[in-house]
Amino acid sequence: MMKKYFVCRAILLAMVFSLLGSTGCSSKKDINFKIHTEPEGAHVVYRQGNDSWIYLGATPLEVVEVMSEEQVKRSKKISLKAMRCGYLDQTKEWSADSLINEIEDQGVIFWTPRLIKNNE
Repeated sequence: MMKKYFVCRAILLAMVFSLLGSTGCSSKKDINFKIHTEPEGAHVVYRQGNDSWIYLGATPLEVVEVMSEEQVKRSKKISLKAMRCGYLDQTKEWSADSLINEIEDQGVIFWTPRLIKNNE
């Protein structure tokens, strides 16, 4: 009876460690965005590939988005756009590989666009 108890516990423990090991190996990345515009107060959106734009917030902005490396590579590019009334929109794009390299090298995506007044 006692031997059966320990075998069941060992199997359960092995299953738990197996599950923890498989979820711990996922290739999710925290992508830290730090965006400061001049002047501040611009609204920032991002998108992967040609997907819909996703609102991040207003500058100055420090936000973390969680994406899998597979998701980034599949989208082929990541775009950021800064918008403010009375100013021209500013956009920056990264290829999937350059975004991943920048995150690995610097730990952050840092962008500081200088907004240009729209004189129209």
